[in-house]
Amino acid sequence: MTYEFLDGNGNKYVIKNETIEYIPMKPALSSSGFYDGGNYIKKEITALQYGEITSIINKIIRNTDRHIGKRVKMSGMITIQEENDKKVYIIAPNSTELIMIEKIIQDIIEN
Repeated sequence: MTYEFLDGNGNKYVIKNETIEYIPMKPALSSSGFYDGGNYIKKEITALQYGEITSIINKIIRNTDRHIGKRVKMSGMITIQEENDKKVYIIAPNSTELIMIEKIIQDIIEN
């Protein structure tokens, strides 16, 4: 199973059992034309870190009050790919759940 998360700035995180990959937004693709998400990172993660990420993702999925119909500026997006099944969830900007997943993933990427 592969999880993808797009944060409020459009930076992409690909989470698999043993790795997390950070694919930053680049100025040419940003809405402002200036935002730069930094450098690409791919690193190994522990089973504990993977569990922490998937736990918050599942919490977000269950809390449908925070889901919105289409991606808007500063919203988040979670994609879950399992073999031939793909599910997409769009998370409201500035929601507690979006802030939580962004913080957890950033802590793992930066440490």
